[in-house]
Amino acid sequence: MHVTGIVAEYNPFHNGHLYQLTYCKKQIGSDFVIAVMSGHFTQRGLPSIADKFTRTQMALHSGIDLVLELPVPFATASAERFSEAAVSLLHKTGCTHTLSFGSEVGNLELLQTIASTLSKETPLFSQTLKHALQQGESFPRARQKALIHSLTALGFSPCTLEKILESPNNILGIEYLRALTKWESSIIPTTLKREIADYHQTVITAPIASATAIRQALLASDHTSISSCMPPSSFFFLPKEPTALPQWDDLGSLLQYKLMLSQKEDLYSIWDVPKDLMHSIYNTFSQTIDLETILTAVTSKTYTRATVQRAFLRLLLDIKKIDMLSLETHDWIPYIRVLGCRKTAFPLLKKLTQKASVPIITNLSKVKHTLSPEAQKLLTYEIRATQLYYYLCKKPSFYFQDYTQPFIKV
Repeated sequence: MHVTGIVAEYNPFHNGHLYQLTYCKKQIGSDFVIAVMSGHFTQRGLPSIADKFTRTQMALHSGIDLVLELPVPFATASAERFSEAAVSLLHKTGCTHTLSFGSEVGNLELLQTIASTLSKETPLFSQTLKHALQQGESFPRARQKALIHSLTALGFSPCTLEKILESPNNILGIEYLRALTKWESSIIPTTLKREIADYHQTVITAPIASATAIRQALLASDHTSISSCMPPSSFFFLPKEPTALPQWDDLGSLLQYKLMLSQKEDLYSIWDVPKDLMHSIYNTFSQTIDLETILTAVTSKTYTRATVQRAFLRLLLDIKKIDMLSLETHDWIPYIRVLGCRKTAFPLLKKLTQKASVPIITNLSKVKHTLSPEAQKLLTYEIRATQLYYYLCKKPSFYFQDYTQPFIKV
């Protein structure tokens, strides 16, 4: 039984994802494909266009065999933390042989060279990084400069490197490779060159379109274009009306209320939000609750828009540093939650329960209180994320969906 793992948001599941799945089955020879999928919120800190249960249906009906949930603190984290947790989860399944990821460059050897350079952090790298940070660069940009400087000294083209390091899927691929080394995993990486659609593409022009372009078309109610770049099985589950989408702007009043109730010391205890960024958010919210105005005011050379959006989400979910430090001692993942499984993949699910190094959750209501304190705390954040998501969708009857929704079988 050969099992390949994929890390994805499926926001939504489109033809590009189907292309990768087909590659895993036919070219790699995978008997089963596991998807580690983000829940209700994406890596940029934004609500997904459909809830995690609907997106699980999309994935399973399109051919993914097993969908596992990437917990919300990591699903909405930087590329490094996102990748570390996702790879840790796949490693802890005990039955994943291969990790497949898309990249713009499609060159595994080159990505491994970059990953190795990042992990070693030579004196030249460290010195360049420190200097860039002192100049006010954001950490991702400063690290990119340090990496280009270090690899240029080894004979690589700076123009080629810059192009590689500005492509989001290349960046994630590099972090997956670093995580595999960090966890000393036997999982074998393989990369598939992204075809046709650019990550930042905003208009559907081909059968394989970016998720960004699909979301823009959905807001414009352009269902014809959307249906041309999604498998019919996935398009069937897609919310068709813009009014059905979560209303991100509603976060403004929630955030202001949270800040009004909080002492500054409590705010500074939020995980992975620098003190000066939190201070800036606090001061800006005293003047307006308009989310776009606040984002524009707080976003800077040091803190990107995505960083600020993630900070908003961590603040609302009250994700504490002390809890995350405790989780770090468990390699981030204290349990594996199954969102759904194809009936033909039940042998894989059985193997997962036998081989996994952490508890497997298929029914949250039955196991929550039997888990470790760290696992219970992580699940608490997940439940809060579900409640927040359905608040933004104006669906209060779904607030406890984590307890009432059984794992999905198709």
